[in-house]
Amino acid sequence: MITVYLKERMKHALYFRHKRGFGVHSPFMFDFILNVIRDRRHRFVYPEEAEKCVGMGRRSRKFYRLLYRIAVCWKVHRVVSYMQDDRWIRLYLQGVTGEEGMKCNVRDCGEGVDMVYVAKDAWKFLEGKEYELLEGLGKGRQCVVISDIYRNAFNASLWQRLARKAQVRMDMMRFGILLFDEKLQQGSYHLMV
Repeated sequence: MITVYLKERMKHALYFRHKRGFGVHSPFMFDFILNVIRDRRHRFVYPEEAEKCVGMGRRSRKFYRLLYRIAVCWKVHRVVSYMQDDRWIRLYLQGVTGEEGMKCNVRDCGEGVDMVYVAKDAWKFLEGKEYELLEGLGKGRQCVVISDIYRNAFNASLWQRLARKAQVRMDMMRFGILLFDEKLQQGSYHLMV
């Protein structure tokens, strides 16, 4: 598993040219990369309660801010997360979805779900049920974020299966973002945040 990770890390380092929008032909994706993923204009105001929390690492805060920006841009109403401790994601995304829009570790995440987050410990909740998850995803307009797409075998297999169905694949080495929307131009991007 380590040799596969190192191989993918080297490949990613060679191909992450889309970092500043170079080679991106889709106007939506160009804007998405520069103004949502990179937040070049600093136009997002994060939830005050989440920003004041102590105990969250710098890398985690950066990641949850990214999820917040994606949720605002994608105009999500329902989010399903598969993770053991969902307090940080709740703090950031409840401002977008409201209390009733956040679900954690539920079986049904098909229709009506705009965003799905699969954390590195999701195998504890999804093992044996991943086929149900895979069938429910990719129908309609959805965003799927999967952590540890190279280090975690369960998440890697989910990433590979879902990436075939997605219109847009964004490989960010530590995690991946899949966008399902028939209106989007097909594309695969290698980015670093």
